Amino acid sequence: MVLSQLGIVGVLASEWFPVAERAFSFMTVDAKGRATLPEEVRRALGLEGGDFLLLEKTERGTFELVPATLIPRDQLWFHHPEMQARIAKAEADRREGRIVTTETLEEAQALLDSLKAAPRTRARRSG
Repeated sequence: MVLSQLGIVGVLASEWFPVAERAFSFMTVDAKGRATLPEEVRRALGLEGGDFLLLEKTERGTFELVPATLIPRDQLWFHHPEMQARIAKAEADRREGRIVTTETLEEAQALLDSLKAAPRTRARRSG
């Protein structure tokens, strides 16, 4: 297929090496460096107007589009690997029944007070 009608001169490799239909899309970049993603790409990535994309450089030197979400600064703690591990452990404890329940606020406060008073056994950091 010759793309002279698009201002591209040449033959697509798919004429020589058949590829899945619609496995590629063309984009142009305007003078300010802006490009519009084709609708099928936006749909495949689940993108809407105002969404963010990361451009990740691959080992081959190409770039990969990755949908991204901005996280408000006051919520960054939740995404820290240590916090994610602690949450995963708490969820596993809950699933396996390793939980304590209380019926009243007073019982809950007494439980919290007892946990504060109990000696903690933490490994000391060497340094």
